[in-house]
Amino acid sequence: MVRADAQRIAASGRTPEEHEDIVRALESDPRGGSSVRLDFETGDLTGWSVRRLARDYSAVVQGEVVRTGSKACRFEIRPGDRVSQGLRAELRDWYNAPFEADTWYGFSTYLPAHFAPPKGVGVVLAQWHDQAELGDPAGKPPLAMRYLDGTLRFTGAFDEMASQDPEIRYVFHEIADIPHDTWMDFVFRIHWSRTGDSRIDAYLGGEPMFRFEGPLGYRNEIKGPYFKLGVYASDEIDGPLVAYHDNYSRSDSFAAVDPSIVHGPAEHA
Repeated sequence: MVRADAQRIAASGRTPEEHEDIVRALESDPRGGSSVRLDFETGDLTGWSVRRLARDYSAVVQGEVVRTGSKACRFEIRPGDRVSQGLRAELRDWYNAPFEADTWYGFSTYLPAHFAPPKGVGVVLAQWHDQAELGDPAGKPPLAMRYLDGTLRFTGAFDEMASQDPEIRYVFHEIADIPHDTWMDFVFRIHWSRTGDSRIDAYLGGEPMFRFEGPLGYRNEIKGPYFKLGVYASDEIDGPLVAYHDNYSRSDSFAAVDPSIVHGPAEHA
């Protein structure tokens, strides 16, 4: 049995540590309730999965650059900060979203003036990642927020089976010349489906940004996607990259996850 498990892990392309993280995720579905507030006001990273942090500076709760309340999280990657298959400083919400139901997400993102990845190097700032079963390969994120050469792109993927080269790739929306030194408030209403069409309603600053309806994610997967935010680059960078995120919530309405307001005492998964 041990040898068979080792062979499955090897076939999936993951390390034993990544495999163990999946085991923990599958055992924690759902971890806590369907609503959570992880706004960093506790002063630490309580409630988040922290395995995707390479260094002690990767994700630091601070009070100088803040959207709401008194604290936000500063994320940083430097050359060599490789975790798994990229340079990574990400926090994961443990929750796997249910299929055939609406889930609302809200968070704020701030890119400082010196946020300037090398030309041609894409940086993922937030993503909804598929939840592979044990021994199965993972796919491209069904939904991701990517920065490339000054443009913010919202991309997605679909296939019958999870794949790094999915049958369908989407670019849902693009924002050219994305502003720096200002907070951007994002809200997403997502209906994940394994059998029919999924739906996304995305908002920026309280205004509709884009809407999508169609196949999304991977039909073979039993559990819905989970959410991550931070800074992730699959290619090498030539210096530090710093971004900030604040006031993350997941719940059942726009008002409950609106990142522009203080929601009161924090809830934690």
